[in-house]
Amino acid sequence: MANIAKRADGHWRARYRDAHGKEHARHFNRKIDAQNWLDSVTTAMQTGVYVDPNRGKITIGDWSARWLDGQAHPKPSTHERYADILREHVLPQWSAVRLIDVTHADVQTWVSRLAARRSPATVRKVHRVFSLIVQTAVRDGRLARNPAAEINLPRVVATERRYLTHEQVHALAQALANLRKSVSSAASTSARIGPTD
Repeated sequence: MANIAKRADGHWRARYRDAHGKEHARHFNRKIDAQNWLDSVTTAMQTGVYVDPNRGKITIGDWSARWLDGQAHPKPSTHERYADILREHVLPQWSAVRLIDVTHADVQTWVSRLAARRSPATVRKVHRVFSLIVQTAVRDGRLARNPAAEINLPRVVATERRYLTHEQVHALAQALANLRKSVSSAASTSARIGPTD
């Protein structure tokens, strides 16, 4: 149920109850503004995109800890990599910021600053982790959309691969063969490994 009422101070109070029965209200100077707000909330509730504003008030620091704890990766190294990215790149910038306060522009600025001092591959990894954290908040009903989506990321430039020539491969194989003989000889004679004078 939603309604608008004029208050004694001349402001308009728009209020509604969410799906859990909790009442939400805002005050406006003009009745049309109250009606527009109420219409947008009602539409969001009817289309299934409604997000309770209070659910997004958790900080990125607290949410990222919950997100990291919820990662069920088969490799501990993945978990460690995520924790390192959070500690080194995400939390210094975003730890105290509430989910609902993160804007697309803020994320783009952060990524651009990061790109000025880190490699494109690192920036992409850091952004991916941040985007996963925020996307989980969207799925959890804490945000309506992911502000880290569609960010302009630096391009990873592929480096030219260098290959050995046939002559270089042959020389390397010969050197390894000679080394193998030296190692076998040293091991069988208990020779001390060290500099020769």
